[in-house]
Amino acid sequence: MGVKLRERPGKGWYVFTDWNAQRKAKFFGKNKALAKAFADKLAAKLKWAEQSGEAVTLATPDGTIPTVAAYLTEWLTVYAEAHCKASTAEGYRQVVRQHILPALGSRRLCDVTRTDLKRLISALVTQGRKKRTIHNILTPLKEAYQHAIDDGLVTTNPVAHLGRMTSTRESADSHIDPLTTDEVRALLSVAQDRWRRYYPLLLCAVRTGLRQGELIGLQWGDVDFAGQFLEIRRAVGRRRETTTKTHKIRRVDLSPQLALVLQALKEMRHLEASLVDRQMPDWVFLGPNGRRMTNELIRKTFYACLEAAGLRHVRFHDLRHTFASLLIHQGANVKYIQQQLGHGSISITLDVYSHLFHGDHRHHVSRLDDPQEDPVVGEPPMREYATQPQPQDTAVTRTISEGVDNPRDLEDGGVTEWPNVPVLKTGDLARGPRVQISPPPPTSLDKRYTFSVSRRVSRCSAGIARVCAPCLSSSETTSRILGRVSLSGLV
Repeated sequence: MGVKLRERPGKGWYVFTDWNAQRKAKFFGKNKALAKAFADKLAAKLKWAEQSGEAVTLATPDGTIPTVAAYLTEWLTVYAEAHCKASTAEGYRQVVRQHILPALGSRRLCDVTRTDLKRLISALVTQGRKKRTIHNILTPLKEAYQHAIDDGLVTTNPVAHLGRMTSTRESADSHIDPLTTDEVRALLSVAQDRWRRYYPLLLCAVRTGLRQGELIGLQWGDVDFAGQFLEIRRAVGRRRETTTKTHKIRRVDLSPQLALVLQALKEMRHLEASLVDRQMPDWVFLGPNGRRMTNELIRKTFYACLEAAGLRHVRFHDLRHTFASLLIHQGANVKYIQQQLGHGSISITLDVYSHLFHGDHRHHVSRLDDPQEDPVVGEPPMREYATQPQPQDTAVTRTISEGVDNPRDLEDGGVTEWPNVPVLKTGDLARGPRVQISPPPPTSLDKRYTFSVSRRVSRCSAGIARVCAPCLSSSETTSRILGRVSLSGLV
């Protein structure tokens, strides 16, 4: 790969060039000095292009290199309109006409350098354009240069690898502004009172999160009232019917309120069509003229509803973010949210809405630690909790001992507040700390059970001795209580 100077016997001197999978040969006859000068100059030019990223042509006559304006015009017609969505192609045509052609249109493709691109970016920044907008402006020019490389017109793309000049540090969630639950109610209330024709559309937007083009393209054949879902098959952009953004069909669940509103809307459409003896339109949302809804009508009515409700100004697309945020606050699974929104990947959902998932999850890290051994005598005392038994007066402790001696009292009067652990809660004890005691064993304790007193039982016996000292008159009663507590696994 590079530039080579060779002589062919009987013919003369040739300069062979191999650059980026392109091979060229130029004949100089018997003039070796001219051929060597050209080879040295071309080698230096290619080396500079490799380091700077500037476009280079390989021994191509100047007349065959089109201007930026001519090549972009052909590229928009041949490629963009044929392979991109109508809205995308129209957006490309608009930025090319407004920004690229005035700055670079008269230059040949091979004459545009990275310095020219830096000056264009600087001018756009001076105009107050954000880096995200500048990146979108340069996208069609960058793609067109890739096609020019494939056509053999240039060897490098000057728009590529612009680095921090077009990159942005804004996070994906920096441009969302969802409404709250109260704001949604206020918006829908105003729409229902003053713009009843648009109320079903706004309700569908905040209950399904559909994109604006998907709402316009919704047809009655896509609504399944029996299954309570919508089937999103198409979208409408720039007044043209097209596929969804991900080119996939998806199902979106219907809430009961939205299903009732759409059912009533369909019945009204049937009635209107029968009165004029016409077939009911296929489109779910219609404008005042009875035709399919348009983007302009939706935005105009939406902003009027916001102003009438006294709400802050947000985009219509923020209703989609509102739907996602409300699902998150309801505890919905992130995979379900991705499926409802129609994102191509769950990473998109997490990048945009991860900041809305609140909660303290430090306990998950705590569970990774090794189990702690029981403290021995001499170690610092364990922390006390509200559920631990505390010293009580004589009346309270007598109630405890009587309840323990009589298993029937425990079965009849016990209140289970922990799973499978009955808690004695009567009289004064109802307002004081609780003592958790396990149910009695199915047979006599005297013959079939042996209770070992471990360090944990020793601690418990000390606590019970403090609480029940006036009532524990016999060692038999003490051993029975300690045995039951040991069986319950609480000590």
